[in-house]
Amino acid sequence: MNKIVLILLILSQISIFTYAGPTSTTENKNSTANAVCNSHPIFSKASQLLNDILNSDQKGQQINNAIQKAFQNAKPAIKTSSSLGVCSGYAQQKTCCDANYVKLVDQAALLKVKPILQAKSAFQKLINIYVSQLSRNCTQNVLPSVPLTAKAIFENTTLKVLQANRTTQANCKIKFAKAISSYTRGALCAACVGVDQASNYFNSQNQLKISKLSVAAFQSQTDSAITCFQSMFTPQNLDLILSELNAAYIKGNDTCGLNVTQSVKTKFLNPKLTNSDGYGSKMCNGTNVFTKSVGCENILQGDPLLEQNITRILQLDEQNNNNRILQLTSDAVLDNSGLEVFISSTTDDAITEDGNNITPNFTGISVTTTQSGIIFLSFILLMLNIL
Repeated sequence: MNKIVLILLILSQISIFTYAGPTSTTENKNSTANAVCNSHPIFSKASQLLNDILNSDQKGQQINNAIQKAFQNAKPAIKTSSSLGVCSGYAQQKTCCDANYVKLVDQAALLKVKPILQAKSAFQKLINIYVSQLSRNCTQNVLPSVPLTAKAIFENTTLKVLQANRTTQANCKIKFAKAISSYTRGALCAACVGVDQASNYFNSQNQLKISKLSVAAFQSQTDSAITCFQSMFTPQNLDLILSELNAAYIKGNDTCGLNVTQSVKTKFLNPKLTNSDGYGSKMCNGTNVFTKSVGCENILQGDPLLEQNITRILQLDEQNNNNRILQLTSDAVLDNSGLEVFISSTTDDAITEDGNNITPNFTGISVTTTQSGIIFLSFILLMLNIL
């Protein structure tokens, strides 16, 4: 019986883990206004996007759960631009958002692009393929005595052509990532639209109405980044890069160098660096606001088969079908009076070529756990073991 009582005490202490947010969100927990925030139609979509982004970070998950609970329990209130931060476009509306939510949104948008930046790009694959083709086409006596690696090539500052292209592709990647981060931030901020207006931004197919200007900004930046990336894989530019590499790493064997160049260029005849889905639309079309658009996010990686030993060029219809599978059904639609969902932030200054500078930063977000509760639970568990 004593154990049962203790277990009940433990269960009662679960409520100790609380969200320390603004008083207005907790004081009105049982009011009818809370049901409005709890059923906010945009938040239901934004919450899943937040979950997807933060699911790999334990602290982020805890903060996300607490802030989402606070959002659902909030009383709609008029907020100032300063309190809504990156979501300030929704100031002076009856919003369920608070300073904690918008800070989380700003970080989540940045974290969204980290895996995109850390994925192996087509440019990185180019150098990996070059190294593999050296060993396939050249004898060891004409190659460097120390086995060559892609890392060593990237670190060779005497390779002026390569380094210039590396800088270019880095800028392309950063621009691409910033476009996706800005769009993600805008999507998450959309949950801050006033509760009395939210339903007006959905059509009969439950698609979110977004502004044409937002989509135009997103498409412009992604188009520019993809075109920039494509330019590095023209036959002429590949010749320049490969000629420099051969001169640096192959000694006294022109035939070997020619074979390497031909093999690499053959693999890059169709690197699949395209923004077209094959059906007259763009992979990065801006109408997948809350759903993961794999086809768009993976574009700079090029063909996933590039590094395979067997060169296989997909037929056009097969390629288009694969693109279509990767491109999800649109969850948004363009509208002259739609929401602005392209929001830039100085937080994105942390974006670099490899994404290594991107780390979760939840400073200033008022989510706490009661340490006394943790101690109490530990004590009860200890007593159970003793009994």
